[in-house]
Amino acid sequence: MNTTIVLAITIFLLLYITEKRRFFNAVVLGFLGLYMLSTIISHYPLLLPNEQGIMSKMGIVIILGSFPSMMFILSIATFFNSKVLLEKEGRKVRNLLLAVFGLVFFIMMIWYVFVIFTNIEHEIWHILFFYAFLIFGYTMFLYTSVMAYATIYLFTPIFYEPNYIIALGSGLIGDKVPPLLASRLDEAVKQYKKYGERPYIIVSGGQGSDEKVSEAYAMKKYIVDVHQIPTQKILMEDQSTNTEQNLAFSKEIMDKHAQGKKYRSLFVTNNFHVFRASIYAKKARLDAQGVGSKTALYYLPNAFTREFIGLLEMYKWIHVTIFLFITLFIGLILRSYV
Repeated sequence: MNTTIVLAITIFLLLYITEKRRFFNAVVLGFLGLYMLSTIISHYPLLLPNEQGIMSKMGIVIILGSFPSMMFILSIATFFNSKVLLEKEGRKVRNLLLAVFGLVFFIMMIWYVFVIFTNIEHEIWHILFFYAFLIFGYTMFLYTSVMAYATIYLFTPIFYEPNYIIALGSGLIGDKVPPLLASRLDEAVKQYKKYGERPYIIVSGGQGSDEKVSEAYAMKKYIVDVHQIPTQKILMEDQSTNTEQNLAFSKEIMDKHAQGKKYRSLFVTNNFHVFRASIYAKKARLDAQGVGSKTALYYLPNAFTREFIGLLEMYKWIHVTIFLFITLFIGLILRSYV
């Protein structure tokens, strides 16, 4: 194996072992994947130039045709998924998010075909496409990297026994626990039984403006009524309004309940939400890893896309800075042609 690849894998594993709950780990994994892909391509004879430095016709077709083909397939897939989501989850704006991404894919495909396969002599069109491609490529690089890393994190086993299991809230319908939240509570109970019914379960969630009771109250009632768990094994955190507060306020409850003793915990949320929640756990200085509950397959792409946007928001100034550098770079190129 290439020495550079071995070194890159070693660096990634060290980062992962020392602290799994880092966004930077996903970026390193992405660069590792890009380097391995470029190494494979460089050893693929069909894409390499011959002795005269001329690339084979098949290689040119593959390189020029792969991008629009991929964009077309992705756009169709996103439109189809949005259609299913609207039918099953209702006509809500958030359910159109993936369709917006599909529209972007489609526009990029049309623009690419227009610029590459038509005889456009004006360089401005090519520069503008290059600018859009850099922004699009950067975003897709992050999306793919985060998706791959979140999957690795999700399937990494937990090698310690927790003293507390935190079930994160996700909203009620009136005073009822909806299926999405029920899946989290079912998984929390599953983990509780896995560890011999020794841990305490913390149900975390405040009361929203459209909710009749706090999420924590409804969650506790669900666990007691459906799973017959003793009430003394369930602690309530009923003041939080988001994931960051879920974990921070739950930590305060555990600190008080443990009475100075050392403890370990884990949190339960839906599988698409585990990685971002783990970063919030790290920010709260909570010694906890995440466990994901099952989510309907049709719901995953849109839900993970919202998670990705949430992650971008967490580190927005880094991404804004990179976008500004890209814009400045393209601006300097444009200036040379004006």
